[in-house]
Amino acid sequence: MRTLGKILLLVLLCTLEFTRFANADPQKSERSGLVILQYHHVADNTPAVTSIKPAEFQQHLQFLQENNFVIVNLADALEKIRQGQPLPAKAVALTFDDGYLNLEDYALPELAKRNWPATIFVNPGLLQQHEQHYLSWSQLKAWQKKGMTIANHGWLHDYWVRPAGMDLADWKKRIKQSILQTEKALKSELDHSSKLVAYPYGEYDTWLQQWLTQHNFIAFGQQSGAIAQYSDFSALPRFPASGVYADLATLKVKLMSEALPIDYTQLPSPLLATSNNPPEIQLKLNLPKAVGGLNCFVSGQPSAKVSKITENSFRVVASENLPQGRSRYNCTLQSEKAGVFYWLSQLWLNYPS
Repeated sequence: MRTLGKILLLVLLCTLEFTRFANADPQKSERSGLVILQYHHVADNTPAVTSIKPAEFQQHLQFLQENNFVIVNLADALEKIRQGQPLPAKAVALTFDDGYLNLEDYALPELAKRNWPATIFVNPGLLQQHEQHYLSWSQLKAWQKKGMTIANHGWLHDYWVRPAGMDLADWKKRIKQSILQTEKALKSELDHSSKLVAYPYGEYDTWLQQWLTQHNFIAFGQQSGAIAQYSDFSALPRFPASGVYADLATLKVKLMSEALPIDYTQLPSPLLATSNNPPEIQLKLNLPKAVGGLNCFVSGQPSAKVSKITENSFRVVASENLPQGRSRYNCTLQSEKAGVFYWLSQLWLNYPS
């Protein structure tokens, strides 16, 4: 609760400054990065933790439209970022994990009415086993023709960082096969693959990041943050926008965020938390001088301990050991632009063998 209170206070402090930018003309300015929103269910009768109600989703869409945000094709936007080409100042990409059938009831028609693209990450194996819960291939193909990108979420939405008693080599082979089999299905059923992968449960480790990079995939987690040219394209962040994160008041600030300027490829494996608890990260900011203080929070804990090493480098560590499961360090820093915050979220996985 203390962490939530501090985050809400941060939102209140910057809301007035944010309004100065909310109505800017996107055609008159440019942005070097991108914010991605992540959704799952859009329905009234699905699990709250992964759902947003249609009325709330409509509020999100109205806010984006009324405040001149530009909804971009995810793959195209990422290619421009990698090439150093600018995006519209208020570029946002929309994603949906799992490809639930209820997306066709409200979410996708609302996007189509606005001619807005989105990316839907699907599990072909689950689609075959539970047709009553997921968009079919024919439905996915129809939405693809309306501007939606269908992408890779693995074959069965299984865990990709926990061997579950299997031989490590066999287990890695199974995960690779899950990804490649899904790619094959996308090409067979839809005649297209954008080579975008969303990690099931947002969980990843360095060996998988390296393998995906070697095979020219771009991968996404569920940790928060914006994307820049210096991001790690094997573990790109997205802002969850469902469940407790559906609140438009907090989402407004995130939509204007920028990636904390560090070398993301130097961040440690999330599994560091298993052997070094609480885990520590060192952040070297690529800024002439830090603007204000770096504030870091820990899932379910008081603020993290932040100590300055040099003028632009910091050590961040939790005050208490992380519990078993998933945790995050979320760090923000006031940018040189009023009302705009740099943002970083580091995933930690504590799964003792």
